[in-house]
Amino acid sequence: MPNATTTRTGAATSLEALPGGHVSTNCAFAVEFVGVGRAFASEKKRGARGVMYPVLRDVSLTVRPGEVLAILGTSGCGKSTLLRIAGGLDSPSVGSVRIDGSPVAGIDARCAVGFQEPRLLPWRTVAANVTLGLPAGTSRAVGRNRVAELLELVGLSGFAEHRPREISGGMAQRASLARALARNPGVLLLDEPFGALDALTKLKMQDLLLDVHVAAPTTILLVTHDVDEALQLADRIILLGYEDGTDKEEGTDVADRTAVADRTAVADRVYGATVLQELTVPGARPRDRGSAELAELRGRLLAGLGIAAKSTIPAFPY
Repeated sequence: MPNATTTRTGAATSLEALPGGHVSTNCAFAVEFVGVGRAFASEKKRGARGVMYPVLRDVSLTVRPGEVLAILGTSGCGKSTLLRIAGGLDSPSVGSVRIDGSPVAGIDARCAVGFQEPRLLPWRTVAANVTLGLPAGTSRAVGRNRVAELLELVGLSGFAEHRPREISGGMAQRASLARALARNPGVLLLDEPFGALDALTKLKMQDLLLDVHVAAPTTILLVTHDVDEALQLADRIILLGYEDGTDKEEGTDVADRTAVADRTAVADRVYGATVLQELTVPGARPRDRGSAELAELRGRLLAGLGIAAKSTIPAFPY
């Protein structure tokens, strides 16, 4: 097996042998969810049999290679759980996930994860933190060049030797993104990566992510609560939620609440969040944030999240 390959931007980097014979490459991979469901065991009470609490059910979709898919939904509907399942950090109770046509079984090194917090090691420099993302076996010279390339890509070349305490929150998030890209992932999993940033920094980071995707067009699954962020970044948006007649908190059919008051029948029922809407976002990126077409989609998504649209424009004549 060769020990090096060429990155999207031309620099060489090592290949990494992965469990199941997979190799870390620079390709953007398709991700396929087939009938994915996930349930967690609830705490047992004395004298009661175990009950499964369903979080996700019957999630089936395909993310195309190089596509940016945004996952929207209310808190607790399983967005992060779905992301963890995609990366092999969790396993579905039913169904399966495939990346590039082969199943996800355990932590999958074809994926990289970006979190809401930068999670940089405070005693290491920015460059040394990014180095942690390099594939195992990368030579020192190749790694040094790759890290320098990534720091330039995210605009941190001048801060390579700074410690995390010496840079801003937005800069730390950029370093975290560079670390995730260091392994040349076929799939980049982003779990509310800009959620902790102020509004202006968030907009700048959204623009940066678009620039990064042009330079390194990997497949991206983006979990967010921000409808405008999803419309600005994604090719396609899915809305996770609960179909009419189901109750998120209990995971049971509202009409049948009395029939399962003792919760013993819940394990045999199929509830949980699923894909309620799937929208293709029109227009090439970067998009006009003031677009009327995006405003119409924003209204549909907000309605799906349970937020009634209210016009702020006075009726004519004024």
